[in-house]
Amino acid sequence: MQSQLTLVEPLPGIFVEPGVLQPTSASKLLYVTPDNVKKCTITLDLKDPEQTQYIVDSNLELTHMHVRRPYDPPDQPLAALHRREFLSDKISFRGGDKIKVKNWLKPLKTFSSFPAAFEENGNTYVWDASIVGQLSMFNASEPNVPIAWFQGSRKMVMNGAPTVLPAFLVLQPDAVDIQDLTVVSFLILEQKARMSSKRSELTSGMAVHSTVIVDGF
Repeated sequence: MQSQLTLVEPLPGIFVEPGVLQPTSASKLLYVTPDNVKKCTITLDLKDPEQTQYIVDSNLELTHMHVRRPYDPPDQPLAALHRREFLSDKISFRGGDKIKVKNWLKPLKTFSSFPAAFEENGNTYVWDASIVGQLSMFNASEPNVPIAWFQGSRKMVMNGAPTVLPAFLVLQPDAVDIQDLTVVSFLILEQKARMSSKRSELTSGMAVHSTVIVDGF
């Protein structure tokens, strides 16, 4: 019988990598629950529904994803993503015209999702993925100073009890200034990263399976 897992909020300075929150109320830690960027709630406080910042929902076919703030009109979500199998994905903001995602969130390398960049208020912001797939965002003028980063949920033992640390997105002040765009771009790219990882796992599994069959023939 499995032990019951307790969901707890991580403590800044202990669990918040690759740095700690700056000692200012301008920094934010947004919890992503469940750890599913296609369908989740993004909040400042797991215990207070009034602290919900965004609600992310997708249809069953995963061809449409809506990112809503609690106060958005039903027909004007913050962002509506339209995924297409053979054509470029499109996105619309606040009920506006659809544009190609790649024209807003531009990949900087051919045939690769990362790094990817968008522009706002005369600045260029770049998302990149580490070797283990952790996403971080930088201002292009300071490529070594992350202003946002994501940590997926983790299981660990705390005080002798199995515990789940929820997924969270850290925003430093520069990222808070463009919070909506930071969150929307993160959701798109984290999903791309997870799909790429899943494809790699499937490919590796098929390769191992083929090797076993050949060696065992």
